[in-house]
Amino acid sequence: MVTHIVSDMGGVLVRIEWQERVSALLERPIAMEELHRLWVSSKSTLEFETGQLSFDDFAEAFVQEFDLSLPTDAFKHEFLQIVQGPMAELETVLAALKPHFHLSLLSNTNSAHYEKLQRQYAFFDHFDELFLSYQIGCMKPDAQIFQYVLQKLQVEPSNVAFFDDGSANVEGARRIGIQAFQVDSPVALWQVVQELSERSTSVLRISEAT
Repeated sequence: MVTHIVSDMGGVLVRIEWQERVSALLERPIAMEELHRLWVSSKSTLEFETGQLSFDDFAEAFVQEFDLSLPTDAFKHEFLQIVQGPMAELETVLAALKPHFHLSLLSNTNSAHYEKLQRQYAFFDHFDELFLSYQIGCMKPDAQIFQYVLQKLQVEPSNVAFFDDGSANVEGARRIGIQAFQVDSPVALWQVVQELSERSTSVLRISEAT
């Protein structure tokens, strides 16, 4: 029985212009799965999103790593625009889920993007726990970050439903026994939870999230 819901942030709950902005910065089209792989293998992004670099140092490192002609201030501006705002129905879905489940956020993110969203929006208040890669020191799909979440929550993997837009992250969670699903919006997440709930004695009604 699912008692805990753990969700990714960008691409699931928050609108991002990740593919478009990074493609523009690198001056070449980049597929989403390639982008996911790049983000966990690039030295500069890995160090930034595990809390090892400041925003200024990351900007300089990224520009150098990818041999960009863009000034670092311009890069920082473009990088901040990757994260936009909450997707449609985010607040409604989280409010409907909260009475029934323990809610956590598990995001590969950095101080710049998190602080921008935290200043502008209040949706973080719906979560019981925030697991942010730059604070933890490791990133999805590394098994270490999923084990860290399970330990902190003191919950068995089978009691957790995890939602992410990246297939590698979903597969990583499944490898350690977490029920994991690839989704791309709060509504898609809600639909999966509906299906899970219908298998148990406590069925959530769609009216609770609309």
